[in-house]
Amino acid sequence: MVALHPVLRAGLVSGASMTAGDVMCQCIRAKAAGKDVRLNWRQSARFGLVGLTLHGPFFYNGFRWLDSQFGTAATLKKALIKTAAGQATLFPLYTTLFFSYMGLLEGLTPAQCVSKVRQAFPPTLVTGSVFWPTANIFNFMLVPPHLRVPYVNVAGLFWNAWLSYENSTKGRVGTAAGAAAGSK
Repeated sequence: MVALHPVLRAGLVSGASMTAGDVMCQCIRAKAAGKDVRLNWRQSARFGLVGLTLHGPFFYNGFRWLDSQFGTAATLKKALIKTAAGQATLFPLYTTLFFSYMGLLEGLTPAQCVSKVRQAFPPTLVTGSVFWPTANIFNFMLVPPHLRVPYVNVAGLFWNAWLSYENSTKGRVGTAAGAAAGSK
């Protein structure tokens, strides 16, 4: 296997996982609605780009920062502290960046991106505050540092499907083109 820079590897794994999560969400939503699956590849490509350029590098460096601040989580107490620190710092920042970046990729204006974040951030934070602490305690206690981003991406496949749903429902804001047409 070709040796890749760890940030690039994290980005590639995250890009693939986020794309797969979005495709999974689109398939589930189509089947639940009794429709044929017609994938929106542009939407999936946006998720892949966010994974490659934001999620992978952000969490690679974020986990390194948590390790530098709290060390290895060899005990449940240390894993809980590390998880709480990540949940209080990394997760809200990433969630804000995610919805902002996704909005820009969707053609929203900066003001519309702010609306998107305001709409989608609270429910996403609540749901993530249930899902991620459990996944991260396991991550910090049992997963070696070099496998943390891949592990998070496996857990994240399901989270990314949820995030795709949140983005397309609670994070839905009129497009920049639609807003411009409506203001004439």
